[in-house]
Amino acid sequence: MKTLFLMIILTFTLSAQDRTMNLRGFDVELGMDMMQVWDKLKSGFNVIEDEDSTFYISDKNDEPVGTISFKNEVAAKIIKDWGTRTKSNVGQVFKTLWNILKQYEKDLDAVELIPLETFTSKGSKFSIIIYLTENRYLEITIQHTVTILEVLEEPVN
Repeated sequence: MKTLFLMIILTFTLSAQDRTMNLRGFDVELGMDMMQVWDKLKSGFNVIEDEDSTFYISDKNDEPVGTISFKNEVAAKIIKDWGTRTKSNVGQVFKTLWNILKQYEKDLDAVELIPLETFTSKGSKFSIIIYLTENRYLEITIQHTVTILEVLEEPVN
């Protein structure tokens, strides 16, 4: 009976982690309504809302923290900005990637890597997508700068 109870708690904890992202000390969960998210973030960050119901979040020094997209006023996609470097410091980039992957090491037995090329009016942009779980992935873009984004979104059915 204790084993069954422990398995239920562990399953609940793991599923909660697949729906939650920490943005500099504040946990934001997929499915939270817009006002809950606003109440969590309004005191510690600069938040700009656009017409598409997306919150662009930066800290008090205007450094990007992340983005939260809403559908029907419910959080559907959370993007954590792990930092954009104007100078490609290889050691710093590797350390950031190592720290992120270390958090998910128990789930990384079979990681899916996808090279991605995006075409824009300014030219092509190349990135690598690393799927950590079914609904969580890293997007690493290396061009003149290095950008590492962790994306958590509702799974597509």
